[in-house]
Amino acid sequence: MTGERPRVAVVGAGVTGLTVAFELLSALPGAEVTVLEAAPVAGGKIARHRADGYTVELGPNGFLDNGADTRTLADALGLGPRLRPAADAARERFLLRGGRLLPLPLGSASFAASPLLSPAAKARVLAEPLVRRAAGEETVHAFLTRRFGPRAAALLAAPLVHGVTSGDPWTTSLDAAFPRIRALERDRGSLLLAALRGRLLRAAGRAGPPPRLTGFADGGMRVLVDALTRRLGERLRTGRAVTALRRAPGPGGGWLVETAGHEPVRAGHVVVTVPAPAAARLLTPHLPRAAATLAGVRYAPVRVVSVGYQRRDLAVLPRGFGYLTVPPEPTRILGVVHASVVFPDCAPPDGVLLRAFAGGAEDPGFAELDPDEAVAAVHRDVTTLFGPAAEPEFRHDHVWPEAIPQYAPGHGARVRALLDAVAGVPGLHLAGSAYHGVAVNECVRDARRAASEVLTALRGAPSAAPAGEPSRPPGRPDGAVGRSAPPGSRDGSACPPAGPRGQGAFRATATAPATDPERPPAAERPAAPTPPDAPPASRHALRDEPVPARDDRPSGPSYPHDDRPAGPPSLAGDPRDDGPHPHHDPHHPLPRHEEKQRDRHDPGPLGTGRPGPRGR
Repeated sequence: MTGERPRVAVVGAGVTGLTVAFELLSALPGAEVTVLEAAPVAGGKIARHRADGYTVELGPNGFLDNGADTRTLADALGLGPRLRPAADAARERFLLRGGRLLPLPLGSASFAASPLLSPAAKARVLAEPLVRRAAGEETVHAFLTRRFGPRAAALLAAPLVHGVTSGDPWTTSLDAAFPRIRALERDRGSLLLAALRGRLLRAAGRAGPPPRLTGFADGGMRVLVDALTRRLGERLRTGRAVTALRRAPGPGGGWLVETAGHEPVRAGHVVVTVPAPAAARLLTPHLPRAAATLAGVRYAPVRVVSVGYQRRDLAVLPRGFGYLTVPPEPTRILGVVHASVVFPDCAPPDGVLLRAFAGGAEDPGFAELDPDEAVAAVHRDVTTLFGPAAEPEFRHDHVWPEAIPQYAPGHGARVRALLDAVAGVPGLHLAGSAYHGVAVNECVRDARRAASEVLTALRGAPSAAPAGEPSRPPGRPDGAVGRSAPPGSRDGSACPPAGPRGQGAFRATATAPATDPERPPAAERPAAPTPPDAPPASRHALRDEPVPARDDRPSGPSYPHDDRPAGPPSLAGDPRDDGPHPHHDPHHPLPRHEEKQRDRHDPGPLGTGRPGPRGR
């Protein structure tokens, strides 16, 4: 490193961008780090609304405590004493099926007694250990069908995907969206046996408790963002939309980060953490083919409708974490988080707060409804499930037009090629939810990876972060946020019905049997994203300059091997964050699931075509 102070510009001040800046300043206190954010406030999809004694999370409810990244960040910010786990009463989760809330089985006895599956379907689930491993990449629906049978897939696929990405189980890559499920099959051979082994180890005191949702007292997830913004101080500049990245003239090189109405910011390194469409616009002049790939990432819109009631106005009080909807159900609501059960201090002592999620990739039209119509739809469901209810005393409606990136088949291979191309451009870096995971833990981990890349480049050392583990900036002092977690401590566990997430070059090879009664006819399915015989994305396929010889290739960053932002809560035990949200919850309208129509335009390089709204 030269004697000049390092200059780094971070584009975007969501949790990823804020963490990148904090990581860099923790390792290099003398660095000149500038964070540019278009919105008037930082935080991205970590946002909240407070009124009338209610506190509503508009994005993620929290993070799972089985990963070290977010917890380590909180400790470094002095927030350890404010961490609070979800209430014990929130451990139970439900599926909405046939107009009833049915609990997800938590053990063998409850599984045997559950009305969710017929005896024959249960027998097929129990035969899962006999199913052979798959050789290629699969969609979520194809994977669940192969391992557990069509009936179990029809029950679990939509809730699992809706609760994590608000996407389509027929076009969501299991390997990219749920890498831990794939890892369980690869490493253990059976998801059921892996789950049984975990239960036995916990019973013997040789393993910790299952993952638990964790948030912050007195303010929710916004506490984390506020602490980061305080640490950054004047280095954070809001209301500064970045319009272009230009190469800086002169022998020093570097970048000029242009913003409307302000002087350009000069930096040796630029870390772009904004959503994929905005990032693509900034990359187009420098890597047009890579930018086109990035622009192909599709986002699902999510609407978060929160309603508060007096406890006395509900005939039945909600219990458990919440529920996800199993199609076809006569509702457009993907899922509901019983927010005041999960974190009781988010509602007055005599109040009940429910957060409903709707829209997603399969029903984008719900995001365009009139606010009163959206609230009325939620209130109808509340009245149906919890008894005749008075009008809510509190209501809040928020729409995330681009809530959650969708991981289509081939996502992992394309991301690797994309990041490899970017690694060939000195001083340019990408991070965020469009690449390795959409949950808070995954965004924080990706921020640490990007910060490690910058530190490695500044110090002129080869990258030391192994694939699949949190980045470990060289020379980080003990106690710094950049410490990597112990191997295997990543946030997530997976096993149906308590579901889990992944990435990798894959091919969609397995398909659901035609006997699945919930599977729409082939004519109504979207075109296959990638033919099985298509070659995987080349490591250099997106470069816009000649491919260098092997010995001349610039050393690129290391990438996590398998590792959600705004969306529904994962009520099926997802290893990521809470569930339906626009940084975490899920579902569709009155029409039957198998009658939905879809747009069938080309899926694009990094995503599937935006499906049409559900409905007749």
